[in-house]
Amino acid sequence: MNIIFKEILMKFFYLLILILGCNSLGFAQGSDECSFQNKQISQIPGKNSITKLPQNLADFEPVTFNIYFWGFRLEDNTGNVAFTQENIEAAVERLNTLYNQCNISFNLIGHNVILSNEFYHLEGRHRFREMVAAMRAEGNLRTDAFNVYVSNEYSGFAGIALDYYGTILGISSINLISSGTLEHEVGHCFNLLHTNETNNTLNCESVVRDPNSQYYNADISGDFVADTAAGYAFEPEEVDATTCTLNSSKKDCYGFTYKIPSSLLRNYMTIKVSECTKDQLTNGQFIRIRNAIELDPFDHFQNARID
Repeated sequence: MNIIFKEILMKFFYLLILILGCNSLGFAQGSDECSFQNKQISQIPGKNSITKLPQNLADFEPVTFNIYFWGFRLEDNTGNVAFTQENIEAAVERLNTLYNQCNISFNLIGHNVILSNEFYHLEGRHRFREMVAAMRAEGNLRTDAFNVYVSNEYSGFAGIALDYYGTILGISSINLISSGTLEHEVGHCFNLLHTNETNNTLNCESVVRDPNSQYYNADISGDFVADTAAGYAFEPEEVDATTCTLNSSKKDCYGFTYKIPSSLLRNYMTIKVSECTKDQLTNGQFIRIRNAIELDPFDHFQNARID
């Protein structure tokens, strides 16, 4: 497909989303998955022009972000026992292990306990939005850091990011000590999409990975990352939990059979496969992250950076 035609098609797609008013649609998955509060357009045609980014991860300039944790306990100061300095430090270490691969680091600048029966347990993603509004009004939100809110329990989801290109996210208490969810939600903040969710006819990602094929659209469809395989909303019975493999005869909307490698199932941004331990992002995803930091349309990343 001609590259100019691709750009025209992509911009038309974004315009269509704006017209339909889809810049604030939330979505949620099962209790072991994430919820995304504001499903904003994940590609924002520049606030300003961005520089040409390196393709080698080691060539990116190091960047460090402050990060701050807020934990909710009951008003009698009980509950949420996992919200401790030790567990918070371990969570930040997990983030750094992953994101150091593209020269991103997180600097823990503190944590605070908030006594609140109201936000100790959140039922539904709308409650997260209400909580953030309350925390902002009460001064319990830092503009100079990523803000991680840790409630004891979420109903219907395990973690949530408020916005793409944002610095506000939440996880349940158990996911402070379990790997995967925090890394996933930070990925959303950095403009990463789920690898296996957008397979509808409007944004159908082809299995084809040959850039010269007329069916190639991996850079403008799906998760907009060419080195993650095309996927779909997997069913639990399709996954072999012992080997983290999936055998499927399903086809994409162009008639090609899906080819699902184990690496896709282990990707931090793949959902519906909690049986598989998440342990990776691709080079393309890391480059997309650095692109998001460079673009930074709302200046949230700039405000959270350590100069």
